[in-house]
Amino acid sequence: MNTTKLQFKATLAARLGEPGSDIALLKPLKNGIKMLDKDTKQHLGELTFDYLRNAGGVYVACEITGGVVHEVLAGLALPYASNLLNCATMSFNSLSEERKEFSPDIGGVVRVHDGMDIDRTCGEIIERLAKWHIPKMERLLAISDGLIEDVLAYPDHYAYPLPVIAICLIRNGCQDIDVALAPYARNKRITRHRHLDFLAALKEHPLLAPRT
Repeated sequence: MNTTKLQFKATLAARLGEPGSDIALLKPLKNGIKMLDKDTKQHLGELTFDYLRNAGGVYVACEITGGVVHEVLAGLALPYASNLLNCATMSFNSLSEERKEFSPDIGGVVRVHDGMDIDRTCGEIIERLAKWHIPKMERLLAISDGLIEDVLAYPDHYAYPLPVIAICLIRNGCQDIDVALAPYARNKRITRHRHLDFLAALKEHPLLAPRT
């Protein structure tokens, strides 16, 4: 690894403690940020950086593998497979981003090259994580209203998009979940399985009591 890459990795690692969160405890790692429950210190998710030699740069991968939504989905007997290839509830990386949240360059990679302004580039990465990636992960963990918009924008980032939307509606006090969920169930980008058998279990789930 050349000097520029080593300097870049060290500078980025030194700044990974800068982002904050009201939802989770953020623990900086050598190559990423771990998200933990503030009370129990349970692992909730992680952002990790990796390098693509052919692209000459770094990309970020994010996943949520804990929290209320993850626990609720794990208890459902859904008759179809997850969108994801792992056990995460949400998983995505900047290589698949259409809106260039991580990198202004096509392909979702931040180029690392001789002569670059390392401090400025690392600062921009931290700003983008704080603006886009961490809040997206927080919205899933907090089951906030913006979660539904996230699922609609990138349904492939979620293991089970339709149940996630249903969880969000229930947790946020939707009075007629069947009616509210129907348009999403007809959206083929969200699901190819229209049956809503999982709704009965969600309506009675103790972790999904509406906020007061």
